[in-house]
Amino acid sequence: MKKSLWVAMIGALAVSVVAASAQEVLSANTIGYIKRQLPAGGDLITVSVPLFNMTAPNNVFSNLSVAAEVPTLSSASFWDPGTQSWNSGTKKAKGGWDANVATQIVGVGEFFFVKGPATSTVPTEITIAGEVPDVATQIRAIPGSSSLGSMANPYPADFVFGTSSLASNATVLSSVSIWDAGSQSWNSGTKKAKGGWDSNVATARVAATEGFFLKEVGTVTSWTNTKPYTWP
Repeated sequence: MKKSLWVAMIGALAVSVVAASAQEVLSANTIGYIKRQLPAGGDLITVSVPLFNMTAPNNVFSNLSVAAEVPTLSSASFWDPGTQSWNSGTKKAKGGWDANVATQIVGVGEFFFVKGPATSTVPTEITIAGEVPDVATQIRAIPGSSSLGSMANPYPADFVFGTSSLASNATVLSSVSIWDAGSQSWNSGTKKAKGGWDSNVATARVAATEGFFLKEVGTVTSWTNTKPYTWP
């Protein structure tokens, strides 16, 4: 798990304990904050939200701190697994985000693209905030049948793709594409009948709040991920 997240969680827990002590009630909620950099010059990054919303049943895009913090003329793109196409919109100076993305629900274990304005000359710090998941497992649906699915760790932790249950359970000839924000290109590979996943993706580290595409060629339709930490 990223050090910045752990520091934020520890600080938040301390605050909640102090506040709760005054009321003689101990809060069980642990708040996490993960900082990301939206690059200058209109470069793309993948973003996921591996934290629960504390005041609503879902994470609606326009209510996220990410949506508020990115500059005007930034854009967001969400993958629709049904139509196999993007749902994209822009943040306007008047009226905010286009309605089609403003109401978009960000699912558990789903990534979306964020792109700053091409005219930006400095990076923008964005924040992903919410309650740290304490459930033992989380399930992310996979389209299967050679359709592309947008995937991300539903927990706020880095992981190596090749060591994940998603990689081991994928059907032979399935493929994965992991976005490299530095080169602004995909790092892609396939699962072979002999030798397993191509080495470039088998050893790829997917950072917390980043995402990737999986093309599952068979009938595997879900990824059950186990909580990778013991606290909370």
